Amino acid sequence: MRAAPFFPGQKMSTMFTMSGDDASLHFDINNLTPKQIEDDESNKDLMGFLQVALVGLGKPADHVAMYEHFAPAPWPDRLATYTEFFKKMGLDPIPPEHRHLHPKAGFYDSIAANLPDTDSVTLYMTSGTNGVLHNDPAAYAVSQNVNSKVHFAENAPGFGIPVPNTLLTTKGNLGSDQVRAFMEKYGNKIILKTLGLAGARNVTPVNSLQECIDYVAEYHDGMEVILQQRLDLADYTEMTADLLVTDNDISISNVRQIMFADGIWVGNLIGPDVTLTDDHKKALIQVGEYARAQGYVEPEGVNCGVDYFIGKNGEFLVTEINARWTGGIFPAEMIRRVGAEDETCVAFVDLCTGPKFDSYTRFVEKYLYRNSDAPFAVIPLGFSPIPQKLETGDSFFTWQVIAGDFEAFKQTRRDELGAGAMDRADSISVLL
Repeated sequence: MRAAPFFPGQKMSTMFTMSGDDASLHFDINNLTPKQIEDDESNKDLMGFLQVALVGLGKPADHVAMYEHFAPAPWPDRLATYTEFFKKMGLDPIPPEHRHLHPKAGFYDSIAANLPDTDSVTLYMTSGTNGVLHNDPAAYAVSQNVNSKVHFAENAPGFGIPVPNTLLTTKGNLGSDQVRAFMEKYGNKIILKTLGLAGARNVTPVNSLQECIDYVAEYHDGMEVILQQRLDLADYTEMTADLLVTDNDISISNVRQIMFADGIWVGNLIGPDVTLTDDHKKALIQVGEYARAQGYVEPEGVNCGVDYFIGKNGEFLVTEINARWTGGIFPAEMIRRVGAEDETCVAFVDLCTGPKFDSYTRFVEKYLYRNSDAPFAVIPLGFSPIPQKLETGDSFFTWQVIAGDFEAFKQTRRDELGAGAMDRADSISVLL
């Protein structure tokens, strides 16, 4: 059975197996620092709502592995509710009998011992923890290389890919004159990057040398550190795109504008308002060529994400690539499959308190895409049954797309749900 981060929409039957794989790409999973352990568990918690989204993005012949947290009440009923949502939006989801529950700890070992009969296994990314599924040291080495921020920083310029001004160093060398001069050149406004976990867990803005030193304090002196010119968001727009990489073609499957709330990434703006010039398209295809040149390719196609910035004058700068499924490909594919491509869509992650969760799902049902005459509609993506312990009590991640008038949605949410469900939405503004 073949295993890879195959692009969504494969005609072959597949077993979707996705958990938090990033830590084991560059580190010994049994020898992580305390912060890495905490970040790794947090990353895995988020994967619950990806697993629900896969139910909708799959087809009846597919299978999906899900956490055992979905087993106790009330989560089976809520998963059934989401299945009905997917059907009402015109999807043909993975049926209940093809959903397999596994422990979050030892997720892949449990899957490997109980694999269903399918043509392929689709991974979030090729890593160490899911080695029992791909059984391919060469593919693992390719994944380590092409997903390495260090390798990309070293080699992208030679491949004709424009990147922000960058300095490669180590933790032990952070006090050097070279590092001090680099930081002073950019007014100490720097992005610090390390190898490791997904999302912002290994990328942080720093404003002084001491902040750099403090951020990597728990690592050994030889730990590789990337210091990069921080781009001013007043002059640049942060973007991301997904590429489909095959043996004989590279194409752009979607492009998204990254959205922040209170300085924290919450989601993406997707739709006809997010466009690319011909020059930007060529630059993105060149990044795909770079990934393919590193060996990241399959005949059926694999997914590759690209994070980049566009300046007011059209300047195009790539900050990193992600040779895996990305968080953004889920909403982009869902939007395409339900036929909402011509709508302005905001995909975002939020929280819902335990007592409000059923009110939240009733709200989604009332304004479900294709089933509502309101100026906006909800395209549900998923939820995680793993509680997040907050001062206000247990809360749960929800993931949704709002198609249409986002301001009308925010007002309706306040009127009908009040506090405790999608509160973060009020901090999101759609600026076109």
